[in-house]
Formats: sequence, C-alpha cells, structure tokens
Amino acid sequence: MLSLTAMVVERGSRLLVIRLSSLGDVARLLPCLHSLRASGHLARLDLAVEDRFAPLLDLFPVVDRVAAYPRSNGGLGYKPLAWARAMGSYLTDLRAARYDWSVDLHGILRSALLGQVSGAARTAGYARGFGKEGSHLLYDVPLICGATPRISRYTRYAGALAALGLPGPAEGYLSPQVREGDRVEVERFLEGRGLEPQRFLFAFIGASRAQAYKRWPLERFLDLASLVWEGVHLPTVVGWGPDEAREVAALPSRGHLHAIPDWPLPRLLKCIKSAAAFVGADTGAMHLAALMGVPTVALLGPTDPVLNEPWGRRARVVYRPGIGKACSGQGCDHRSCMGAIGAQEVFGELKAVLAREGQAAVDSGN
Repeated sequence: MLSLTAMVVERGSRLLVIRLSSLGDVARLLPCLHSLRASGHLARLDLAVEDRFAPLLDLFPVVDRVAAYPRSNGGLGYKPLAWARAMGSYLTDLRAARYDWSVDLHGILRSALLGQVSGAARTAGYARGFGKEGSHLLYDVPLICGATPRISRYTRYAGALAALGLPGPAEGYLSPQVREGDRVEVERFLEGRGLEPQRFLFAFIGASRAQAYKRWPLERFLDLASLVWEGVHLPTVVGWGPDEAREVAALPSRGHLHAIPDWPLPRLLKCIKSAAAFVGADTGAMHLAALMGVPTVALLGPTDPVLNEPWGRRARVVYRPGIGKACSGQGCDHRSCMGAIGAQEVFGELKAVLAREGQAAVDSGN
C-alpha cells in the first residue's frame, strides 16, 4: 500500500474511473467528470461503466472514452464462453491504454478487481467503511471521502477525488447533447398535444421491479395531476419505464394528462428538460432532471435523503421515514409504503419550487 504522500494524481496522468452502475449513480458522477476533464489536469480520462449505461455518456460527453463493461447477465447471459471472450478482449483493451491510475468510485469487489486487472500503475478506491465486500483491501491508496460514510453521492465522489488532489464538481447544470431526430420527435409529440415547453409538469412514475418499494402509487400521481391542473393550470406529462407499461396503457383519458411513448433515453431527457418541473421517486430520471436544472420534487420515501439528495438548489425533497415495503395496491392502508406521502403535500412542495423559480403561473394564494 502506498504512503499518504503518494496520494496525488500527477498532472498529465492517464486516469481510469470505475463506476459500473446504476443509472442514477453514474448520473451523479457526471459533475465530477465534467470538472476533471475541463481542468486540463489529465492527459486522458476514461470511464468504465456497464454497457447498458454507456448511452448516457453519449448525451453527456464528459470523458475521453467510455470503456463499456460487458455484463454477464445481459445479452451474453446464456453464452458464458462468448462472455468470457468479450471480457478477455475488454481487459486487453484496458491494459493497452496504460493507465497511470485506476480510481474505483463504485466500491464493491467486482469494481475493485477490475481496477486490479486494468493494468493501471496504481489503484485507488474507498477506504474501509466507505465501500463494500472488502473492496478496500485491493487498493494501493484507500480514500477517505468524509467524516462519515453517510454523505451524498456527490460529496462521496468529490471527497474521493479531493483525496487524490483532483478538483471536485463546480456549481451549475448540465445539458444533454440530443440528436436532431430525437429533438424533432419530442417537439412533434408536444405540439400534437397542445403542450408548450416550460408549461407542463413531468411526472415520472417508473421504478424498477427490484425496487418497487420506491414507487409512488399511480393513484397519487393522478391526484397530483388533478391538483396541478386545477391549482396552477399546468398539464402533466407522464414518463414511465418497462415495468409500468400496463398501467400506462390503462391511464384514464383526461385532457390534462399525457403519457409519453416508449421512448429511449435521449427523448426522455429532452422531454424532461422541456418541462416546467419534475416530480418522481429516487430513480435515475429524477437525478438527471435535477442535474439538468429542472425544478424537481424528489420523493425519497424509503431511501436516505442524505445519501440520495438531488443536485442543486432547484430541488426539494419529500421524505417519510418508516417506509419499507412496496404498496400493495387497492386496499393498502399506506402506513408503511410510499402511499403515505399524500398528493397535497407534494403539490405544496411543487408550488414552492415553481414559485422560487419565478413561474408566473403559480398563484401563491392557492
């Protein structure tokens, strides 16, 4: 293990940052990567991320190269030999880059091992207590990110980089680089429904099946959409993921309610960026909305509001301790699920965030 005096990444170094998943965690790394690249401190900045999240870096090109990690449970899941060949080719490609440093900002055994086999001259990652699965044992330089592990992802990433003498994120918001075809498609959707940019609420109802406990019940979203329409006369555009397709197909027909098509990430982000405000649970979409500077109300019922706080001053958090299970649907008493958060409470936070942004549509007397 290197000494503390060696914990500085030299100017002109070739750096591999490792953050394999998830969408929200990779998204929250974007401000740090943006500052790192803009600083001119590094000769090369690459990011190792699972291949399914690599398209995010096409929208926010903040690194020199995306080293897309092949998932064994992805398209190659039933072909172990093919996956092994893909992984062998992947590691050969990493080693050819001759990195001076690999910095693991994921902090699990798999990511720490990737740093070890990347061929980097030196490895760094979270110190004991900040990572998991004994990952701290595999680094040349263990990084203490703060006084306690209970810090936001943004603080964690910035603290790790500061320990290496690297700059942290600057204030400000990011804009996705959306292709013309995707931009036109979103504009066509909005125009076809009589929706104006910055004059609608974007409500994201999605949450992965594995994290269904994060999902605010659909009836709460519908109640919120009615309150928003009646209170500030903003229609609601509903965003969703693959696990909500059936619910979206059954949405009631209301003039103030519009569900997006099954869009890829670029169109989803373009639509969110066009909204007056965003409401959603602790998902990648919520974190990206806040990162893009869209006024955001984050519904952090079951997830820690410190660890998962959204980016910037345009976001507000609704947190209800004690939520620990998914809503069981009709007949649920909503005592320990996300349904415990009421639409009126969220509407109050939404009006506050819109008023702070100077939205003329808000009537503070409502």
